[in-house]
Amino acid sequence: MSSTPLGVAIIGSGIFVESQHKPACLQDPTLLTLKAIYSRRKSSVESIIANETAPIDVYSDDSAPGNHLDDLLRRADIDFVIIALPIPHQPEFIKRALLAGKHVLSEKPVAKDLATANELIRWKKAHAPNPIWSVAENFRYWPAFDYAEEKVKSLGKVLAFHVEVLQHVAPGGKYFETAWRKVPTYQGGFCLDAGVHFTAALRRLVGEDQIASLSAFTNLTQPHLPPIDTIMSTIKLKSGVCGTFAMSHGTPATKVFEWFIVCEKGTVKVSDGPKVVVKQLEMPEEWTEFGGDRNEWSGVKKEVRVFVESVRNGKGVEGLSPENALADLEMIEKMILSGEQGGKPFEINGGIEPTSILGDVVDMIHKHS
Repeated sequence: MSSTPLGVAIIGSGIFVESQHKPACLQDPTLLTLKAIYSRRKSSVESIIANETAPIDVYSDDSAPGNHLDDLLRRADIDFVIIALPIPHQPEFIKRALLAGKHVLSEKPVAKDLATANELIRWKKAHAPNPIWSVAENFRYWPAFDYAEEKVKSLGKVLAFHVEVLQHVAPGGKYFETAWRKVPTYQGGFCLDAGVHFTAALRRLVGEDQIASLSAFTNLTQPHLPPIDTIMSTIKLKSGVCGTFAMSHGTPATKVFEWFIVCEKGTVKVSDGPKVVVKQLEMPEEWTEFGGDRNEWSGVKKEVRVFVESVRNGKGVEGLSPENALADLEMIEKMILSGEQGGKPFEINGGIEPTSILGDVVDMIHKHS
């Protein structure tokens, strides 16, 4: 397999692109080369590459002919694209990139809802089967969760669990003032956008395929965070073990960030820092810190390295698969639906629609007609 650096372009120019994706693409010039960035406005791209010494080409809707998105996607020296756009716009750009033959790493969530996500997965199989499409979820690559997962497995069966993420998304904050987040046109608002991180981490700790059912109540505590900013859920595993999931983006008086897993032989807690506290039976607590440079522990650099390796190998990575991201989304969507229906229980099946097999057949007929 060639060791020539892969060429990458970023589609998007938002906060996370500047703080995380750009550094990840510049982390190792022997691994990958950031060739270009596209955004609707030329000025947006120019602002985030202003201090870079390496040449990065600018593409935008308001650039001169030859410097639009389609021109970027025609470049033979760009092997894959990272897509980080507002949630409702992602599917269109994912399809355009895949049809152009580019491998795609798109930001979470996989889509705004399960119906859109299932359609996109079916479409990809029928119309662009060869390029790799993965969905970024950096929480799966946090060193803290790597360590915590290992410790959970070493302590026997899971007996109970609790997730608690409480924070306040205040007016004036950089993420709140992003127009598409401030007035969301997708379910759940911040509960969807951030919530899939938290369900991804929980699924990793208790078993990716172990969630059986859930019910939830939801609420809007802060008028500036519609449609909801709070989810309180009870969750049952296939083993019968029960746990809780508490998330709110409207709690100005407190900030909590915690995954607490109770096992037969001890407990594991991941909390802000990030840090992991392990307490084995009849043993003192063991604290392990994973702080320092956020660009190193946030998981984005590692997730990009993993994706590059998957492109070189010609096959996707399970941790970044659209189906895995679909399962993260399913938990949040069904919590929202449960809240809308007075706490009605919902079964968890991985997010795959019952009609997906029929959908595959229909898509194949369209493809060959």
